[in-house]
Amino acid sequence: MLGVVIPTYNEAENIRELIPRIKEVDKDINIIIVDDNSPDNTSGIAKQLGAIVFVRKDERGIGSALKFGLEQGVKMGFKRLITMDADLSHDPKYIPALISKDADLVIGSRYVKGGAIENWPLQRRLISSGANSIARLLLRFNVRDATSGYRAYTPRAVEAISPCKSADGYEFQICSVYHIFKSRLQIAEVPISFHDRERGKSKLDSQKIFKWFTYVLKLSLS
Repeated sequence: MLGVVIPTYNEAENIRELIPRIKEVDKDINIIIVDDNSPDNTSGIAKQLGAIVFVRKDERGIGSALKFGLEQGVKMGFKRLITMDADLSHDPKYIPALISKDADLVIGSRYVKGGAIENWPLQRRLISSGANSIARLLLRFNVRDATSGYRAYTPRAVEAISPCKSADGYEFQICSVYHIFKSRLQIAEVPISFHDRERGKSKLDSQKIFKWFTYVLKLSLS
């Protein structure tokens, strides 16, 4: 059984396109939407399109939404759980590649051979590549794209990330890789082409970047 976990906030138009595209890959895929009470009716549209929807009214953050969705997916009995963004930057066509590897965590990577990034300005590329270099240096793992949110987890990997309770933002991606690595579970990467969002506004800002760096520094000293 395969589930796809998608955190959302004000992604009504994107989710209207994304869910059918996922179903084109495999009509039996179960889609779990974790919505932070979007005022644009994201949750209602997702329900109409057949997704399993959880609306969180008292919590915020992509990291906590992902963790919640993964835990719910394990409770539902899914043997593999994909995480992906709602903004169409992650192409569903890579889902078969993500689940083809026999590893506890498979990352859709922009920084392995065959991977690519489309339509990103130079500043955003430098921030992303720099963040991954810092993570590899401080946390001593060899994952090329530890900040990618396009992933496939096994239930064993979801169990390993239980210490990531405080990682409620983008730092969740690093925290989860770190604890899966420390648990000696297998991690693999497959190449993807990342497309920058065409609609809506990115939730990443300078404050979130600083919070991410501070978190990685603390994690390296723990």
